Amino acid sequence: MKKLLTLAALALLPACGSEDEAAPPPAPPALGAQIDRMGRAGVNTAVTNPFNHDPTTHGAVQDRFNAAPQSQFASFAPSMAANLAILDSLDTVCGNQLLAGPTATPGRYDALAGVLADDQLWVNTGSGTCELYLGVEANALGIDNNDCGGRTPLEDTIDETYSLFAAGALSGVDDGVPIDADGRASLTEFPFLAPPNP
Repeated sequence: MKKLLTLAALALLPACGSEDEAAPPPAPPALGAQIDRMGRAGVNTAVTNPFNHDPTTHGAVQDRFNAAPQSQFASFAPSMAANLAILDSLDTVCGNQLLAGPTATPGRYDALAGVLADDQLWVNTGSGTCELYLGVEANALGIDNNDCGGRTPLEDTIDETYSLFAAGALSGVDDGVPIDADGRASLTEFPFLAPPNP
């Protein structure tokens, strides 16, 4: 009988955290100015202002690109097109860059510049296969695939981006960095952090 009374008394006590559950959630923090955006790897570095080495203006253009709202993305396309023309010549074959075409005509690099200025990473959430960086964009251009696109931590997206700019392929241009110094990333562990350096 004593045990039953004790259990009954305990049942009348409020559960732990019941007061916290009744309190409304805190308001979300106020967002400040956007300072970075990162969709496709290497776009800002390679195409917005790559040939200006003046330390006072080089970073300023990249910062403007990072801070721009989507309504201003297209304003970067003309300068990107001019820089893409230079990058297309790196393999000594002009016109083999993605979307450039073999004929030297005005506006030849505008299509790719427009895609790159809209620096968003597209993902096909209906696919469970994620092995092709830019897979969704490739599909839109008629290169059939059922990949999710996006990018995994295992992708060498810089090599692939530079290869597209210079040779119109997903490989062929190497940045000289085969693996990060701290080891290979993982698809099964999160966060993707290697052990600290000794």
